[in-house]
Formats: sequence, structure tokens, C-alpha cells
Amino acid sequence: MNPSIVQHHGFAAPNHSGVRFHGLLAVSLGGNGQYECVINDTGSPTSGTDTVPSKVVQYP
Repeated sequence: MNPSIVQHHGFAAPNHSGVRFHGLLAVSLGGNGQYECVINDTGSPTSGTDTVPSKVVQYP
């Protein structure tokens, strides 16, 4: 993945009752594969050159 391209989210999910996620994370590996959010519009962005995951414990 081009490090200058930032994807909106790592996961996309429908917003319906009964749709739940637990323990999600998105990670940028040394600045490659950056995300604005983890799932839909939830979660902190991944950026920079550190390999640090952005975690979402529970969605929604």
C-alpha cells in the first residue's frame, strides 16, 4: 500500500440492531497502510512511522 494513501476505515459494517464487534484493531506498519478510523467512523487514526495499533474494544 502506498504510504501517502490514507484509507477511511479498516472495517466497514452495517448500522443495524444486532450487529456488534469486539476487540478490533487497525495498525499502520511503519507508516504503510494508514487509516482514519478503525470501523466506520469509530476509532483513532493510525499514522506516522510507529507501528502502534488503534483499538476499538466494542462497536457500537
